[in-house]
Amino acid sequence: MSDDNSLSPPKPTVADAAHLATKAALSAIPYVGGPTSEIFAAIVHPPLQKRLEQWREDIAVAIRKLQESSVEIGALLQDEGFATMVIQATVVVLRNHHQEKREALRNAIVNAALSTQGASDLHLAFVRFVDELSPAHVRLLKAIKYREGEIAPLKSYPEICHLISKDALGQSTSDLFKMYCLELEARGLIRISPDIDDFPGIYEASAMLYEETKDDLPRICISEVGANFLAFISD
Repeated sequence: MSDDNSLSPPKPTVADAAHLATKAALSAIPYVGGPTSEIFAAIVHPPLQKRLEQWREDIAVAIRKLQESSVEIGALLQDEGFATMVIQATVVVLRNHHQEKREALRNAIVNAALSTQGASDLHLAFVRFVDELSPAHVRLLKAIKYREGEIAPLKSYPEICHLISKDALGQSTSDLFKMYCLELEARGLIRISPDIDDFPGIYEASAMLYEETKDDLPRICISEVGANFLAFISD
């Protein structure tokens, strides 16, 4: 990367200020404040500082990639929409410990800058999804996309769970698998047919209401938004 210091991300001071303010507030509590503030400093400050340092390195990597792609960094720094996305991504990084999320947000910054439309409201929604969803959600979404041909003939949650749950979610229960699916569906990342068979033990009226089913169509599949989300957070 260029030695030009103007392209190096500035070291943020907001987190330090927040830490000092919280510590000062705790110190003001009689009898409890002193020890509590020291515990706060010992527990919260080291990981927070470590995440900031790692994120600065990721930002540097992102800038280097953008330079290699002939992106005008000066103009990018003046883009308010892009700045908002970077700020939102930074907040997400500070409150999450997953390396996968940090890498996804670094990729998101690069892809937003390379987008012909620049940072958009959809990009901000994708950053929010990275915050809300776990790495397991993303692995499941990828499995639904890349194993679409194997999933298509399956008609029930138990069948799909048996096929992809171990790779995507580890040793998860059937109910947990369905919960992850519904959380992806709630964000428009996958589509689930109302005719998909549920797990046993609960009455399902759809089996009686539908006289015909279209076996040539999948019961669960990734949506266009879901595919765009994966592309946005990928290297």
